[in-house]
Amino acid sequence: MKKISLQLSTLLVLMIIMASNLTVNAQGKVTINPEITTRHYWRGIMVSDAANFEADMVYTNENFTFGAWGGYAFDNTYSEFDFHVGYKFSDHFNVAVWDLFANRAEASIDDHNYLDFDRSTTNHLIDASLNFYFTEQFPLSVSWSTMLYGCDLDDDGDQNYSTYVEFGYPVTIGGENISLFAGLNAFEDQVYGDSFGFVNVGASASRKIKINDNFSLNAWAKVGINPQAETANLILGIGF
Repeated sequence: MKKISLQLSTLLVLMIIMASNLTVNAQGKVTINPEITTRHYWRGIMVSDAANFEADMVYTNENFTFGAWGGYAFDNTYSEFDFHVGYKFSDHFNVAVWDLFANRAEASIDDHNYLDFDRSTTNHLIDASLNFYFTEQFPLSVSWSTMLYGCDLDDDGDQNYSTYVEFGYPVTIGGENISLFAGLNAFEDQVYGDSFGFVNVGASASRKIKINDNFSLNAWAKVGINPQAETANLILGIGF
């Protein structure tokens, strides 16, 4: 079964690589961004500790974006399918809303009704982000993300509004561009942690690997440390 899964995953990767140059010039464009990662790490949470295939298909029209993102573990322990929409108001401010639909509590997303949006039973999470970028002279970025609706509930069954705030700052070390980040859990008893404080601190870097004049790979690495969970991870990825 694992062999068949790996073969299907490999075939899917090859199909998306061939389609990755798809561009629709009339009224915007469509891009496909596939990649393979050693793990799926998100906001200090190890969502999947297996190797994953991930892809994002995005329609862009001037300042507006609409996309579909999917992630699938090679060992079938994790799967996710998300829609997202965003709008760029300026070079310094943009907003994004994601509909997150992933397996939770060891269940596959196929075990859930995708059209179920009842808060008490839904597997959806509606996550909204405000993203700020200061200036080129002071390239600090700040994002505020809150889960507005869905299966993020407290012990009383009320919406928990889990909130994550992340600060980012680029630096150059040894000629390499490094992105530093520090993310915190904004309130107590949230999905990211039990108390206020940093839950995702680290750095990431990427490098283009030229294959030929028409094709290159984007290799990246991320170190993520969660002080509350007392965990540390190195995640590697290759984008096509």
